[in-house]
Amino acid sequence: MDFTQKFVVFAAFAISAFFALIFIAVAVLVGRPWFRAFLHGTPVALVQIVAMRLRGNPPSILIDAYIALKRASISTTIDEVENAYIDAKNRIVTGDDLVGLVKAAAKAR
Repeated sequence: MDFTQKFVVFAAFAISAFFALIFIAVAVLVGRPWFRAFLHGTPVALVQIVAMRLRGNPPSILIDAYIALKRASISTTIDEVENAYIDAKNRIVTGDDLVGLVKAAAKAR
C-alpha cells in the first residue's frame, strides 16, 4: 500500500468514527429520556425531547415529573409540564418540585 491508499483508508476510518460518535451522543442525549418515558407508559416524541434540549430545558427533570404525574392519574401533557418548568425555572431543582407546581395548577383549573 502506498501513502495515498493509506491516507484514504485513514480518512474513511476517521470520518466513520466521527459519525459514530455523533450517533452515540444523540442516542444518549435523546434516546435515554425517550426510552425511560416509553417504558413507563408515557411516550414522548423524540422531536419534543430535541426541542426541550434546544430550548435549554432539562428533559430528564421534565420527563421524571411527567411520569410521576401520570402515575398519580393527573391528566396533563408534557407541554404543560414544560410550561410549568419555564414559569418557575429558578425554583425547580428536582422533578418533585415540578410535580407540586403542576398539581397546584391542575387543581386551580
